[in-house]
Parts: sequence; structure tokens; C-alpha cells
Amino acid sequence: MQDELIARAQAWLTEDPDADTREELAKLIDAKDTAELAARFSGTLQFGTAGLRGELGAGPMRMNRSVVIRAAAGLAAYLKKKGRPEETGQAQDNEQPALVVIGYDARHKSADFARDTAAVMTGAGFRAALLPHPLP
Repeated sequence: MQDELIARAQAWLTEDPDADTREELAKLIDAKDTAELAARFSGTLQFGTAGLRGELGAGPMRMNRSVVIRAAAGLAAYLKKKGRPEETGQAQDNEQPALVVIGYDARHKSADFARDTAAVMTGAGFRAALLPHPLP
């Protein structure tokens, strides 16, 4: 169990785009802090009615850039599958792709999460409008 947990944490570490959470997770792995690693890798942060909410930190049970990127990719896939044909991100003839508007607030890392979401949406074929400053 401990070896599997360390392996999952190391796999996460290789895909984490954020230097701060990579460093945080590397320290937990080096310290073999299995209790903390188990708490962070016991599942995935769930998207609820208020979106993604959780403590900032490394791992799938914390709020971080990796979790946001995965959630944004899931949302893009959902929009492509369930959206009306004109909203799937795929432009028809001379039409522009569908627009996704992305805002953020003043909380720590919120702007980073918004930029990552915009990049994922653009990569999925949508136009992304990232609002220019934090909103309440």
C-alpha cells in the first residue's frame, strides 16, 4: 500500500505544471509522510454546485493547477458532446468557434487557474475570453 501510494504521488509529481506544488509534494514523498499523502491521494476533488472548492496544495484532493486543468478538459469534452452544434467549439464554414467566458476572483492562484482554463478551452477549439481583472 505504501509503495503504491508513493508511486501515485511520484506519477502526479511528473505531471504537475506548478513549481510550488511540485516542491510541496516532493518534500512529502522524501519524508515518506504516508498519512498526508494518503489524505491527498484518497480520491479526487469533486466539482460541486459552487465549482471546485478545496484547500490549496498538491495532489488530487487539493485545489491546484493540475486539478483545474483536468476539470477544464472535462468541461470542454462535455461542452463538445452535449452542446448544441453551434456551441461545440467547432466552427462551421466561416463561423467562429463557440465562446467560453472565464472570470476569476482575488483568491490566491485564481488568476493562474483562469489562465490554465483559458488555455485548455482554446486548445479544445473554443474561443476563450479571459476577463482582465479579478471580480468579486
